[in-house]
Amino acid sequence: MARFGIEAIRYCNHARAAGVTTSSDLTYTFNRANGFDSKLRSAGHGRAFYWANTDCWETDIRDNDRGGGDRSWVDDVDLFWIETHGNHTADGQALMLYDTPQTGWFTFSGDWQLGENWNAEWVMAYSCKTVDRNNVAGLWNIFAGLHIYCGAWENMYDAWTTDECGEDVAHNLVHGDTVSHAWHDGVSDWAVDNHPITVCVGDAATWNSGNIRWDLSALNRDHLWGHGSVVPDLPPSRQACLLWRWTEG
Repeated sequence: MARFGIEAIRYCNHARAAGVTTSSDLTYTFNRANGFDSKLRSAGHGRAFYWANTDCWETDIRDNDRGGGDRSWVDDVDLFWIETHGNHTADGQALMLYDTPQTGWFTFSGDWQLGENWNAEWVMAYSCKTVDRNNVAGLWNIFAGLHIYCGAWENMYDAWTTDECGEDVAHNLVHGDTVSHAWHDGVSDWAVDNHPITVCVGDAATWNSGNIRWDLSALNRDHLWGHGSVVPDLPPSRQACLLWRWTEG
């Protein structure tokens, strides 16, 4: 079974007061995070942490070698769910807002290195625009054993009809869907168009001299522990390509 962690940031009033953002507070953050949490725990998976608002620190996901503490938090769980305001930088890094500046108000994916001799296999970010679809390679450095990054290539909506997205994703995971499909299907909505994307790395066999073997990729083969197959960790020395799948709905 899997160990998972959650960080849910609904309010950004401290960041607004400091002038680092003009973003408004979110509304259904804890509906989604609580649904994700409850569904996984009811299926026997273990929650390692659930931080909220100012108890969420950007150092939780930053690599230890870059002044962070990921070995104790995000890189110490199999699956990590985070929700906050997001975007990406000009060079393709994901960025996400925190409401307390332990060392900074934002996390930048250039400071992540997940799965390196630790546990992280899947990151799910319910945040807007955390993948630049024109520069997905800007995320390359985060894969140090990490299997799949689940994010958004455009907006992810905070509408009342999306309040069950976290529960829906978890439901899909524990009913045997691949991690990639669980994300795409779970965050889809009938009233607004969310924009999920899943990104993974592949080895030389997956790349096959430019002929992509999708059937060998984590996007096609990875399931939550206990609910299907999981591909082996792929260290940076064996990574040959990035693969991504995006939808709208």
